Amino acid sequence: MAAEVNFWGDALVIRSVEYPHRWYDALGRGVIKYLQDFLTIPSDDTTGDPTEWEVTVVEAGAGDSTAVVTDVEGGALLVTCAGNENDGWSMQLGAAAGESVSFASRYPTYFGTCFQINDVDQTDILVGFTVTDTAVLGGVTDGLYFRSVDESAVLNFVLEKNSVESVTAAATMTDAADIVAEFYYADGSVKAYINGALVATIADSDASFPNDELLRLTFEFLTGEAVANTCTLKWLKFIQIQE
Repeated sequence: MAAEVNFWGDALVIRSVEYPHRWYDALGRGVIKYLQDFLTIPSDDTTGDPTEWEVTVVEAGAGDSTAVVTDVEGGALLVTCAGNENDGWSMQLGAAAGESVSFASRYPTYFGTCFQINDVDQTDILVGFTVTDTAVLGGVTDGLYFRSVDESAVLNFVLEKNSVESVTAAATMTDAADIVAEFYYADGSVKAYINGALVATIADSDASFPNDELLRLTFEFLTGEAVANTCTLKWLKFIQIQE
């Protein structure tokens, strides 16, 4: 697999040759980014909670909901839910605040993640960008993200503006199998990809395109049953060039 260098305005972009939508890094004026492979993460010495994130822990049942770096080739964050339905882990990048991603202008944007879930139809997951909210799977007003809900293995690609959603079925997930979910925004449309294949193209003229709120990087994972289900988050990355 090869990489190539391109320029976007005053920014230098390193991207995949095989998958040109996949950006590895960018440097220059206007670049904001978060590139995390979970080899290690800044964490609280006492609780172990990631300190780069605003964390909401749900653990009404037995045991604890946790998120810790685990022993996986290349690095990963292992999220384990406590043992009651809807127990789990929610986190948004930034401490008390962190809304920094904007789609109000046509800023080129890459988002990507690789994860696997032990039981895909007995869990809920949301990953992407949303407004600040401590329980995004319970309903959020604005965002651009991937989501799957309990009793279904379907991963949906969701655009949401002012609580109005546009939902596209992107993939059917498999237990304990990696899935790479990405989207790329440029030239007036956002394109969603699963395992490198294009699955959706939606114009930014869509009524649900979230262009009137600042958003922040968001991840939430909940168990859909009284079982300590797990998600292994292998990488999580975004790059936006705010020209």
